[in-house]
Amino acid sequence: KFMMRVGRTLPPVASPLSWKDIVSGVWGLCRGGRETERFSSELQAHFSKKYCFLVSSGKAALTLILQVLKEERPERDQVLIPAFTCYSVPSAIVRAGLTVILCDIDPVTLDFDYRQLQGKLDNPRLLCVVPVHLFGMPADVERLRVMIKDPAVVIVEDAAQAMGGIWEGGMQGTQGDVGVFSLGRGKALSTVEGGVILTDRDELGRVLARKFEELDTYRGVEILRLFFYALALKVLSHPSLFWLPKALPFLRLGETIYDPHFPMRKMTEFQSGLARNWLRKLDALQATRRAAVAEWLRLLRSPLLSINTTNPPALLRFPVLMANAESARVVLA
Repeated sequence: KFMMRVGRTLPPVASPLSWKDIVSGVWGLCRGGRETERFSSELQAHFSKKYCFLVSSGKAALTLILQVLKEERPERDQVLIPAFTCYSVPSAIVRAGLTVILCDIDPVTLDFDYRQLQGKLDNPRLLCVVPVHLFGMPADVERLRVMIKDPAVVIVEDAAQAMGGIWEGGMQGTQGDVGVFSLGRGKALSTVEGGVILTDRDELGRVLARKFEELDTYRGVEILRLFFYALALKVLSHPSLFWLPKALPFLRLGETIYDPHFPMRKMTEFQSGLARNWLRKLDALQATRRAAVAEWLRLLRSPLLSINTTNPPALLRFPVLMANAESARVVLA
């Protein structure tokens, strides 16, 4: 039964756009390719990486990387990922024509269960391992690197939900052989949709550049769709109005749908324009999220998760580990 509940409603995750952002997006369209070059150069400089590629989504970014790795190592066809992660990760692996291999997670860190992981790394068909900073919770990429003895196995760092995150002095998304950010709605920074690839590896960067040039571009009607979507995000993500899109079932808000047939395109100048002054916006959003995490830690006192209370991460969502199934049922009731 469909019911519409009118009233103040908080989006589960928000990376708000301003009217200034939308004007910048339109100005980006007018500037053309110079706008995407600007955004790409700023990302390269900030994250200290030689190569940066801007695509239509985080899963498109992951797929492009996997296609290149598969081309380099055709005898390897398996990708090892955490068993608890976003559906977009396995959908990208399947889209690249590869096989998903699962490893359980540590329920306290949401990172790999490293005891189980050790036995899965000795695999001649293993192409790469994908550590995931789920919700912004840091994955221990350096520990993973030490465990991998096969030099042919690549670390593809999924920082789709962790752009701007810092852990043990390093920026999340820069510690693997290649890193991925997502700029979709509800991520740390949003350009409506979009993805970023960063790497220092010359051979990988050169092949990625070739494959990137083969990607399609957005058509005019698709750019118009992005523009109206940006307007909707600006207006309807406000708590006083979010009840409206949340009440419309065909929008399927909050759903993550497994679909290996998603489009792969180059990012538009409009999206790059939306990202003007991205670092200032990202810093402000992350400061707000860290403050919210600190407050939740204070209120819950013992969430049973391994979260640094002295310098909490900027989580997109605050995960809570329940002591047992009955406790979970009481909270969710």
